[in-house]
Amino acid sequence: MKILFVLENFYPKIGGVETLFYNLANELANRGHRIVIVTSGLELDNVRSEELRDGITIKRLRSSNRYLFTILSLPLIIKYARQCDLIHTTSYNAGFPSSIAGLLSFKKVVITFHEYWGRMWFDLPYFSKTAMWLHYIFEAFLLKLPFTKLVAVSNYTYKRLAQTGMSKDKIAMIYNGLNYDEFADIEVDHKFKRFVFYGRLGISKGIDLLIRAVAEIDDLNGYEFHLILSERKGTYLKELYKLRDRLNLQSKVKFVDTMPFADLKRYISESYAVVIPSYSEGFCFVAAETMALGIPIVSSGRGALGEVISGRHLHFRPFNVEQCKRALESAIDDNWNETESKKFLLSESVDSYEKLYQSLR
Repeated sequence: MKILFVLENFYPKIGGVETLFYNLANELANRGHRIVIVTSGLELDNVRSEELRDGITIKRLRSSNRYLFTILSLPLIIKYARQCDLIHTTSYNAGFPSSIAGLLSFKKVVITFHEYWGRMWFDLPYFSKTAMWLHYIFEAFLLKLPFTKLVAVSNYTYKRLAQTGMSKDKIAMIYNGLNYDEFADIEVDHKFKRFVFYGRLGISKGIDLLIRAVAEIDDLNGYEFHLILSERKGTYLKELYKLRDRLNLQSKVKFVDTMPFADLKRYISESYAVVIPSYSEGFCFVAAETMALGIPIVSSGRGALGEVISGRHLHFRPFNVEQCKRALESAIDDNWNETESKKFLLSESVDSYEKLYQSLR
C-alpha cells in the first residue's frame, strides 16, 4: 500500500507521538509499503523541504507553529492524498486538514488519538479560560469530523472516546509499540542519587506539582531531581524556574539540557527512578521506555498510567502535592510496589495497524 502520514512533527523532533510514527513508518517501509510524510520542521537545522530517508519520502513545511500547520499543509496533503491509498494522521492540529483532504480526494482517513481531554482541559494550570475553552471546543469539533477510523492508544483512551457517544465500531485500540532491541545493551547502574523527569515541556505534565512536592520533603537523603525537557524556552519554563528559585531548591531541582536518545538512555539507567506526575496520559512512552530500562517509576497513576506501568512503581493518589511528597518519600526509603513487567512490542503494534489498513482497502 501507499500510505500518507500527516503529522505536525516528525524526526528529528522527538516526543511520544514522534516516536510512535517514526517506528511505525520505518517498520511499514521495511515490510514493503510506500510511505509519504507531510510534516513541519523546515526551520530546523540540517533538514530539507523534501528528502528520502530509509525508503520514506518526507515533505516538510516551514511552520514551527502548529496552528499555522493546520492551514498551510492542506494543499500539500491534497496533492499527495490523490497518489495514496489512505491517509493516517494524528490528534490534534493535523487532523482537520487530513479530514478535508480525505473528502476532496475520496480517500479514507485514520486518526490516532493519543489522548482525549474533554472537561479535563479546565483542570490544567497556567492556562487562561479562553485557551481552555478554545482547546475544549476544537477537540469536540475534531471528533465530529468524518474520519473513517479512530485509533485509541490504550484501553483508557478507548473508553474516553466511547464515552463521547462515538460508535465503538468506529474505534480501534492499538497500543503504541517499542523496539526493545534498542534497550537490550543498557545495564542498570543506580550510581547517582537522582530522580529524573524527562520528555515534553507541557502544562499537563505536572512538573510544577513535582517541584512543590520536593519542597515539602524534610530529608532528601542526598537525592536530586533532574528535569530533562525537550524544549528549553517558553512561558511555562520561565514559571518553573521562578517556582524553583522561590522555594530555594536550586541545589535540589536542576534543569538539564536535552540529549541524544542514546545518551538519554544511559542517563536514565544510571539514575535511581523516573517521576511522571502528569495530570493525565493517553499511553506514555516515557513510562514504557523507563520500564524497558528496568528503572522504577513514581507516577500520578492518572489516565493510562495505571494501565501501562508495571514492575517496581508507586502511584500517588489523589493528585495533590501531599500525596506526591509521600510517594517520593516511600521511593527514597526503597518501599516500592512491584507487579509483573509488561511489554508493548513494536511488531504487535505494526501488525495491528497493517491489519487495520488492509480492512479499509
